Amino acid sequence: MSASSLSPLRAELARKALHLLTAALPIAWARDVVSTSQLRGALTAALVVALGIEVLRRRSPAIGTRFVALVGPLLRRHETRALTGATWLALAMAAAVWFAPERAALAALWAAAVGDASAAVVGRSVAQWRGLTTGGKSWVGSAAAALSTAVGCWWLAAATWPVAVALGAVAAMAEYPHRPFDDNLRVATAVALAAVVLGLR
Repeated sequence: MSASSLSPLRAELARKALHLLTAALPIAWARDVVSTSQLRGALTAALVVALGIEVLRRRSPAIGTRFVALVGPLLRRHETRALTGATWLALAMAAAVWFAPERAALAALWAAAVGDASAAVVGRSVAQWRGLTTGGKSWVGSAAAALSTAVGCWWLAAATWPVAVALGAVAAMAEYPHRPFDDNLRVATAVALAAVVLGLR
């Protein structure tokens, strides 16, 4: 099967497989494999590269065409004209590690990497299983986002279970709407702010 003929579910799985790879970042940070300064540097570099690609593909039609040819199946329809989800994810993660306290940033990174991806994969999988064609959000996807985020907040950020469950609910509520902004940014920002309010520093 060619990349261009990927089914909606397979395309979503491919997108979120790349998404889930970023879960290695909060795990490595929490386990002191990488330092805060190293993670900040890596995410800042990733953001600069992502923004550079965004600028180039808009200024050069040839580069834009080549970009879409290479990664088109992994893009949502609006991402061919707007910032890609990968760029939003890099921005959200970089902002979290630069501006949020460590435990709040850990929760935010995990929610953006795993919580958001879980919502999409589980929601699409259940929709296909039930024979639905809608691409909308679903309560089962939101439940997956809440559960996976809560587990990560408890595991990596040492949140108590009540706080972890509350952050899971925040992630699900931030992921569910289609607007405003990209859900990667909404989820990371909402979880980071809620974590600070709930004393996760």
